[in-house]
Amino acid sequence: MANTLLTTLGTSPYSETVYVFGERKADRTRYVAKALCQLFDIERVIVLLTQEAHDTHWKHLQDCLPPHVEKIAKAIPEGKTEAETWQIFDVLVDSIEPHTRLVFDITHAFRSIPVLVLLGAALLRKAKNVNIQGLYYGLYLKDQQETPIIDLTPALRLLDWLTATDKFISTGSALELGQLLDTVQRDFYRRQKSGKGDPRPTRLQSFGRAIRNVSRSLELVRPVNLLKEDLPNLQKHSTADLEQEVGQFAKPFGLLLRSIQDSYSQLALPADRASDPKAQVQKQFQLLRWYVEKRLITQALLLAREWVVSALCLCEGIQNYLEREERQGIEHQLASLIPREDQPLGDPPATGESGRSLIPREDQPQAPPDIAAHVPDVQKLANLWSRLSQYRNDVAHVQMNPNPLNSEALESFVLQDLLPGLEELFPKLTWAEGKLEGDLSTSP
Repeated sequence: MANTLLTTLGTSPYSETVYVFGERKADRTRYVAKALCQLFDIERVIVLLTQEAHDTHWKHLQDCLPPHVEKIAKAIPEGKTEAETWQIFDVLVDSIEPHTRLVFDITHAFRSIPVLVLLGAALLRKAKNVNIQGLYYGLYLKDQQETPIIDLTPALRLLDWLTATDKFISTGSALELGQLLDTVQRDFYRRQKSGKGDPRPTRLQSFGRAIRNVSRSLELVRPVNLLKEDLPNLQKHSTADLEQEVGQFAKPFGLLLRSIQDSYSQLALPADRASDPKAQVQKQFQLLRWYVEKRLITQALLLAREWVVSALCLCEGIQNYLEREERQGIEHQLASLIPREDQPLGDPPATGESGRSLIPREDQPQAPPDIAAHVPDVQKLANLWSRLSQYRNDVAHVQMNPNPLNSEALESFVLQDLLPGLEELFPKLTWAEGKLEGDLSTSP
C-alpha cells in the first residue's frame, strides 16, 4: 500500500518557505504538501478543499507536486454548521482505504478540521486498520527563512491513553495501559531521542508487563497466580524511580499510576501472610467483591462457586484447600444438602469411590453432613449452593440446554444476593482484613 498524505488547503495566499523536519530540509515552496512528499516519500496526496480553495490553489498544487505522485481532490463544505462539520468528517474517513499507510497534515486546516483530523485518525486506526505514520503541522513564522514541521503524532497516542483509561476505570483491566507503556519505551529506543548521559526509560516496559500479568490473571480468574506471583511482582516494580520515569516519558499514565497501584494492591497479601491459607481465602473473597463491584458477572460466578468449597475446607481444618480429593469431599457434602430433583443441570451426580451416588434418596433421610456445623443456617447454605451451582453451570455451558436462565436473573443474583449470602454464612472469612480472629473450625 502506497504512503498517502491527507492534507487540506484554504484560500490564503501562502508564502514560500523552506520546511524543515529535524535535520532534513525540503525545497523552497509555498505548499507544505510538496515538502512532505520530499521528506516522507509520499506516493499519493489526498487534498480536502472547498470550491473556493479548489479554484485558488488546486492547479498550482498539482503543477508543483512530483509527477509520480497521485493527486486526488476531495470537495468539502466550509464547515459553518454542525451538519457541514459531519460532512467533512465523512469525506475524511471515506477517502481512506483499509490498511493505508497514512500521513496527516493540518498546516493549512481551518475551523474545526484539526479536531476532525485527530478524531478521524483515531477512528481509522481502529475501524480500517490504518497505519498512521504521523500527524504534522508546519509552524510558519513570518520573516523567517525556515519553517519547522512539528510532529503532533503523540496527540494520537493521547487518545489511546484515553481509551485505555476508560477501560481500566470501567472494567479494572490494565492490559491496554500496559501495552502502551511497553510501546513508549520501545519507540524511545527505536527513535534514539536522547544523547549520551541523557535520561532514558528503563522501567516502563517491565512495569507494563507486570500490570498486564495482573490484568490477565484477573480476567481469566487465576486467583492463585494473582496472589502468589503477579501482585508481589507488581509491588516490586512500584517504586519512586518508576514514578519519576513515568513523569518524564509517559505523562498521561502519571494520572493513573496511583489509582492502578491502589486498585490492585488492595488485593495483595501482606508478605508475612502470603503462605497463610486463611489469609489467602480472605483475599480471594476480596477479589470476589472486586469482581462484583466491576460487574464482572461471569468471573464472579466462577470464583464464588470455588470459594465456597475453599472456605468449607478451612472450616474443616483442611489447610491444603487446593487438594483435589479434599475439595471433592466438600462438594459431595454440599451436594447431599440438595434434593435430587434440585441438582443443577450440567453437574454429574456426586459419587463415592464405589461409584454409588452420594445424594440421599428421598425415602432415606440422613443426618446433616459435617459441614453443617460451620454455618449458622444449613438451609441457607443449601439454597445458596443450589443457586450458585445452577447459575455457574448455566454460564459455563453457554445456554447449551433447553431452558437457559435469563441474563437479568444471573446479574441480579451476583449484584444483590451473592455477597450478602456469603457474608452471613462465613463471617470469619469475609470480614475486612485486620478484623479476622478466631478458630475457623468452630461454628460462628
